[in-house]
Amino acid sequence: MRGIIVAPLLIAACIAAGCSRQESAWQDAARRNTPAAYQEYLERYPGGAHAAAAREGIVAAREGAAWARAERLKTPEAWQRYLAEWPEGAHAAIARQSIVEFIPPPPATAPGGYEIQLGAWTDEASARAALAGWTGRQADLGGQVPRIDGPKPGAAPIWRLRAGPYDEAAARVVCEDLKSAGVDCVAIGAGSAGDAAP
Repeated sequence: MRGIIVAPLLIAACIAAGCSRQESAWQDAARRNTPAAYQEYLERYPGGAHAAAAREGIVAAREGAAWARAERLKTPEAWQRYLAEWPEGAHAAIARQSIVEFIPPPPATAPGGYEIQLGAWTDEASARAALAGWTGRQADLGGQVPRIDGPKPGAAPIWRLRAGPYDEAAARVVCEDLKSAGVDCVAIGAGSAGDAAP
């Protein structure tokens, strides 16, 4: 009779010890919060109580690493890469908004270099709409890619649509060609805040 009572107790103790090890392994995986840690848990306890959470943790940790990389680089290419991997990810809306709002820094130009200005606006939306109209028209700009120069700190809120750099002669030729096609254009010294308004 005593043996009959002891056997279930031993079984219960073994089960409890197994559960305790499994719970400890899960706590360790959750604390480390990496795909490798969750994978280790799944390899040891594929049908464990936290198996579903471990699989979710792998996905979330991978997405978190991809987003951290995109935010560290802060470039349209980095945000696009995140979106390619995680189109419905937790940060997808922010990534799309970041791409829309990105204003690239002006390119480094040699002293005396020139740019052309195609317009200036007091609101960013108008400048972006104008930029969209130049998509795929680099040939009209002497091979240069148009960009928006945002307002500098403390300066008037003006967004300028520019392309360059050129040497002075090339800037003037491109502008003359654009003007003959009915497009406003002004050649300006590169790096100028430029109050030129076509």
